[in-house]
Amino acid sequence: MDKRTVIAFVLSFVVLIGWTYFIAPMFSPVQPAADNTTVSKIPQAPVENAAVDNVTPVNINQELQVSAPEELTAEKSKLMEVTFNTATGDIRSVALPAWEDTEGGFVTFNKNGVSDYAKILTPVSSGYTKKVINLQDSKLITFTAQSGSLIINKSYQLFDNSYLIKSTIDVTNTGSNSLNIPVKINIGPKLGSGFEESSYVFEGAVITNGGKTYRVKMNDTDSEVLDNAVWAGYTSKYFLFAAASNDLFKKAEIFPENKSAIASINTDFIVNPGSRHQASFDFYVGPKYYDQLKDLGLSLQKSMDYGWFYFIAIPMLYVLNFLNDIFHNYGIAIIILTIIVKVLTLPLTLKSMVSMKEMTKIQPKVLELREKFKNDPAKLNQATMDLYKEHKVNPLSGCFPLLLQIPIFFALYKALLLSLELKGAPFFGWIVDLSAKDPYYITPIVMGITMFLQQKMTPTTADPMQQKIFLAMPVIFTFLFINFQSGLVLYWLTNNVLSIIQQYVINKRK
Repeated sequence: MDKRTVIAFVLSFVVLIGWTYFIAPMFSPVQPAADNTTVSKIPQAPVENAAVDNVTPVNINQELQVSAPEELTAEKSKLMEVTFNTATGDIRSVALPAWEDTEGGFVTFNKNGVSDYAKILTPVSSGYTKKVINLQDSKLITFTAQSGSLIINKSYQLFDNSYLIKSTIDVTNTGSNSLNIPVKINIGPKLGSGFEESSYVFEGAVITNGGKTYRVKMNDTDSEVLDNAVWAGYTSKYFLFAAASNDLFKKAEIFPENKSAIASINTDFIVNPGSRHQASFDFYVGPKYYDQLKDLGLSLQKSMDYGWFYFIAIPMLYVLNFLNDIFHNYGIAIIILTIIVKVLTLPLTLKSMVSMKEMTKIQPKVLELREKFKNDPAKLNQATMDLYKEHKVNPLSGCFPLLLQIPIFFALYKALLLSLELKGAPFFGWIVDLSAKDPYYITPIVMGITMFLQQKMTPTTADPMQQKIFLAMPVIFTFLFINFQSGLVLYWLTNNVLSIIQQYVINKRK
């Protein structure tokens, strides 16, 4: 490689890691019917929020008239196991039996947590009673409590075929004054133990209004606020816990708590005397597959940060899944995808390689000019440009095609890094999980060797001292990639092998 190419290459990788690690983190089933049998005193017609005279605001932290000791109970569907706190009617934790965590158990939000993870905060925060109704392919769990003139219902419907928990807040005012009832849903703090940790993928609290998205890492204590919120929640590399609605919530915020942060989303109800107000929203607790999240229509795909070049990364992800459907092996799919990308960028690559070879041919004349005009930089520049024109070469033509490929590399990097499809997906032999590092470090070492061979085959205009420095690059990149997931290393290794073949063909040309 010549000096410009190596600089461009190294800068692109530094930008990739810097952006991913430091900058990027800153930036349906049938609706269940209300269970009216649990609160027979509630009028049947819910009242919509409306402007009402003499509305009395209710403090969400008011003193309770009813309390109860904490009791945890679990309810299961085929896809999740939800542990409820029956005293508060809130969710203590959610386990996903189809997914194994790093501790050998189920992936669980708030594993071993001592407080509720998803709280529906209302003026009545304790003293709930639980009722369960088993329905076809689902289960409806309802919690009811009363404090003064307020009756609160919190209901959750678990489905055997969905990671959505259909939830309803039902408020009844049996008093003589119209009430303004604040309702807030808090999720967090943190994720709990057993989640995969990654320095290159954001993990923490997220809020979005469908346009803007704010993220706060789990150990940060920053605050963020968004109006017209769509969802708020906590995300790991591969899993998401969020409360979402397209039209219910007014504001979302992230605020500090216990050296971490809470993702919160809220609204309020105005309930007239002797009337009832009911509103529904969804909890999503499950894996992050881009197309499945997008199909839910709740902007939950915003939890997957593909960076600036998302418009390239997402189509690549679809192609990767399409290739896996054909070959039934994501390792082969990555190799074929790399070949496709290499073919599409072949004209740019060939132009870069040919240009570097032509630059090497005239390098002795360039050195002669440097010696001849070493004391006159202006004449040296003019003579060098005349030499380039005479031989019809452009010193930038070797770097510019490479720079144009950087967005493709970034996009493919992010597509592979965030792909839950690779989790537990084997390639062959010792590579049994493309989302994990190579346990024997074979592919990173082979990748370093191919990078060294590629350097030795590539024409260079660098001086001997620079060439010795460049020889350290394969070693540096080998150590950088040694703990990367094997799917990423496989892509880079395949790309190196294809580049070696291309360079061999160019070098054989006269």
